Amino acid sequence: MHDLVPIVVAGIAQGVPIFVVASGLTLIYGVLHVLNFAHGGFFLIGALIVTSTLQGTSLAAFGLSVLLAGLGVMLVGVVSEVAVFRPLYKAGSTVSFLGAFALFLALVGVALLVWGTNPRTVAYPEALNGSFEIGGARIGQYDLALVVVGGVIAAGLYLLLTRTSLGTRVRAVSHDRTMALALGIRVQRVSTSIFAIGAFLAGVAGALIAPVSSIDESLALSSDYMLPAFIVIIVGGLGSVPGALIAALALGVLESALFRLAPSLSGFSYYLVVAVFLMFRPQGIFGSPSRSTQMAR
Repeated sequence: MHDLVPIVVAGIAQGVPIFVVASGLTLIYGVLHVLNFAHGGFFLIGALIVTSTLQGTSLAAFGLSVLLAGLGVMLVGVVSEVAVFRPLYKAGSTVSFLGAFALFLALVGVALLVWGTNPRTVAYPEALNGSFEIGGARIGQYDLALVVVGGVIAAGLYLLLTRTSLGTRVRAVSHDRTMALALGIRVQRVSTSIFAIGAFLAGVAGALIAPVSSIDESLALSSDYMLPAFIVIIVGGLGSVPGALIAALALGVLESALFRLAPSLSGFSYYLVVAVFLMFRPQGIFGSPSRSTQMAR
């Protein structure tokens, strides 16, 4: 019990930012069928925005900075969808992927010009800068806050996709874009809306990791979270938000357990798990052999 509680809480806290990034990726893939590699740039810019907008150490100030990061990246995402991705949709997934990678490099370059090369740090919100004891284990307040935030975001996405008219249109477009267009659904508007939501989630995820990471414009920060995010959407099932949630939390807990119990294996868990899934269940947890782009179940 003494080891189990911190392993689980720390693992879930580690998995939450990855889930938030992966949920945006899987939403975009489910509707647009594009693996948006530029998501790493959105994530990085979200983290950097917090370093520029955060004023003070109050929880309200941090929450406002997180919101500003999400909205700022959402704006970047909408411009990117209209200017970069929209002309490439008909060119096929390979060209779209290359366009996304080029956009990622461009976003990193912009971050270099705007924020420079000096590493930046963000202080924990004063209200969450501490720890408490559960079952004989010390749990960081910020870790627990991340768990709560992850639950709120997951619930919000579920309600969005299953209880709103936008969610109905999103599911229709993800299943059959041509039929949705024939039924009068404004497919392009739905696509832009989902891209905006995905970019917003990437910005929020970048903001949430700011207090626990040293942030600069390098590729390291993006790769630390984007590679696991891509693995999560493969393991969870391409296009499945519930799958991304389960995979992110499970892999986060596994990585946390290996870090404490078998440090020599820490860092390899994501790659081992995705290798197993690609061999025995390539469609992922909630995917299907015929169609792995289901938005909700």
